[in-house]
Amino acid sequence: MKPQQQWITVDLNNLGNYSDGINQIYRGEIDGFWIKQVFSPAEMQKVKETLTKTQAELSNLLSTQRYGKLLGAILTENGSDTTKYFRDAALVRQALKKIFPRDYEETIESVFSQLSGGRKVTVAHQKNDYYSSAQVRFTYPNTGGIRLHKGNEFIGLDGFEGLHEIVKLKDCLSYYLVISPPESGGELVLYDDLPEELTVNKEELDLENSLQRRYNPGVGDLIVFHGACIWHAVSEVKGSQIRYSIGGFLGLSHDEQTIYYWA
Repeated sequence: MKPQQQWITVDLNNLGNYSDGINQIYRGEIDGFWIKQVFSPAEMQKVKETLTKTQAELSNLLSTQRYGKLLGAILTENGSDTTKYFRDAALVRQALKKIFPRDYEETIESVFSQLSGGRKVTVAHQKNDYYSSAQVRFTYPNTGGIRLHKGNEFIGLDGFEGLHEIVKLKDCLSYYLVISPPESGGELVLYDDLPEELTVNKEELDLENSLQRRYNPGVGDLIVFHGACIWHAVSEVKGSQIRYSIGGFLGLSHDEQTIYYWA
């Protein structure tokens, strides 16, 4: 198992100790950060209530997934034609301004900036086309959770061409915040002993007996980790409560002067 110090749990006001943290994750020096209380539980309760009230009017941005539902723009939905994606991305960004009592993008950018090594932090964009800043996931009980994956599996898909032009997509980072936890389950599970390239189907893996680390962040906590490189999953949600989470990805520009984030 990897040494535990590669996973850093830190309070928001102590991020100055990791001022180049995002680049350290890229370089493999740190696996990830668990940053406490980026949003307060009271703020996230308001977010949950607003999401519940507005799902009907946001139905054009909702899609059914194996784990439940996703609210957001889907980059690969129409292959290399990203016209609808960028239209939906603009709607998502507008919706987040109404859903969050405190500006979502400004808040997470302020955190990423403290880990940026002085680099500029911004939503990924090409000319006037801005990517979405986040997706909201509703992970339902007894659906198997979010299954084993890592980001490097997907970066060759149609739809990613534009991102490849501006971001070092290989080995990029994932981020998410918990809006509302389930009664049990819904943990982030990192698998430490799986090969970089699998030689068998995922269904044939004995994941229960694999070396794993489990993290269960609290409401309003932010996780930033090496999601493109580390095999990971979200454990099955148990009980009657849906797990609400929000997140996306972030990475360095090719000249390493900017940190872009997107979903």
